[in-house]
Amino acid sequence: MPPSTVKSKKLKTDSGEDDASTTRVKIIDVAPPIINESDPVYYVTLDMRLLNWNYLNFKFRTKTTTRLFAIKQRIQKQHGPILDLKICKEHYSEANELRDDMMTLAEYGITGAADGEPEVVCLIHYDFKPDQYDNPLLLASEEY
Repeated sequence: MPPSTVKSKKLKTDSGEDDASTTRVKIIDVAPPIINESDPVYYVTLDMRLLNWNYLNFKFRTKTTTRLFAIKQRIQKQHGPILDLKICKEHYSEANELRDDMMTLAEYGITGAADGEPEVVCLIHYDFKPDQYDNPLLLASEEY
């Protein structure tokens, strides 16, 4: 940061005349510059496992600052219209259920790794009901 200068005017002299000359005083800033470092970005790979169907499992990489509602939207995008979505961390139980949609993955205790580090994988189990599970067309068999 360049040194700043301050102008100061001299006051009237004793003889009553105005002295219009100004003097410059250099003020040197010795304070260290303020560096505002942003928080590091951590990534986690979510291993999404549907409770009873292995072939519908999928994985995706996301930031640990991602909120739960974004994860739910990703599941709905993967499967279409669904009801009663339940998401659990590590294993499927009521104690591990993630309920608050506005909390981030980091707030749920899911840690990640920076970009150059080895990937961190977190196991997520989920279950849902299809939107129209009792639709007669879906329940129809091929027999005539």
